[in-house]
Amino acid sequence: MNGSNPVPLPPAEPSGAARAASKPKWMVPAIAAGCAVVLLSAGGGYLYWSHGRLAEASGECEAAYSKAVKERGELAGYLKSDALKTATTVKDSQVADAKTVAVLASTVKAVSNTKTDIPGCPADGLKGIRAAAARLDRTATAYAKTVNEIRGKADAVNASKTDKTVADATKVLNDSKGRVGDDKVRTALENAIKSKDGKAISDAVKAVNDSIRAKTDADARAEKEEQAAENTAQAQTDNGSSYTGDTTGGHTGYAGGGYTQPQGGGYTYPPQQPAGNGGGYAPAPQPAPQPTPQPPQGNNGGGSGGDDDYEYICGVYPTDGSPSYQVPCS
Repeated sequence: MNGSNPVPLPPAEPSGAARAASKPKWMVPAIAAGCAVVLLSAGGGYLYWSHGRLAEASGECEAAYSKAVKERGELAGYLKSDALKTATTVKDSQVADAKTVAVLASTVKAVSNTKTDIPGCPADGLKGIRAAAARLDRTATAYAKTVNEIRGKADAVNASKTDKTVADATKVLNDSKGRVGDDKVRTALENAIKSKDGKAISDAVKAVNDSIRAKTDADARAEKEEQAAENTAQAQTDNGSSYTGDTTGGHTGYAGGGYTQPQGGGYTYPPQQPAGNGGGYAPAPQPAPQPTPQPPQGNNGGGSGGDDDYEYICGVYPTDGSPSYQVPCS
């Protein structure tokens, strides 16, 4: 190194101020623009996130609206169903508990008069959309609950009707013992009661009643025929013992006996009496006996004629049963 050239050192690092002073002036606006781009990108991401939440809430509201409309349709359909119409036509006399009929009728009336308008979802506003979706969810739940409530009350009416049907059928079963023509119908009724099938019970009750009616009619005819036979036998017995003849076996003759002598010297026999009722007979008419002529009673004992002569009178007895009468014997 004696007298040789020294080794050069590296240049010193410039200070910050020196570096800034040394940078070209055109770079400052470029840096400022870069910062603005970063801020703008962050704002766009927020807007995108906010729009996504709004779309999600709107979708949930639309789903709630569709569910509410569906449940409303279920309610309207059940109100028009044959099952509900059948239950609402049941009368108090057909059920074991009449309260079930009244409760169902009042519930159906109240629901039928309730408005069923369903509001739609708002187009914007996250808070409003979410509130509408919550209301629609409650509406759908209320419709479903109402359908179940009415269906339950209709079922209560039907169950009460079945209880009454079973009770009445049981009474028919008990009362029909020994009164049917074929006991198989009672067995069928007993099985139907166990099944609690209203149609089967109704058919079985009808079969039992028909059998009771048939047996009653048959018994009545048999009794009538038996009575007629007894009447006929009694009449034949009465006819066979109705002859009441004369116990003496004789006949009735002249009543009173004897004869009377009328004025004028003739003789008159009493009238013949009719035949008796004792089964006897009347003798054939007998000719009247001829009276013995009396000597004339004339003046001075002689001759015939004159005012003191007797006129002979004879009795006539007709054979036709008419009264007898007298005529001159000549």
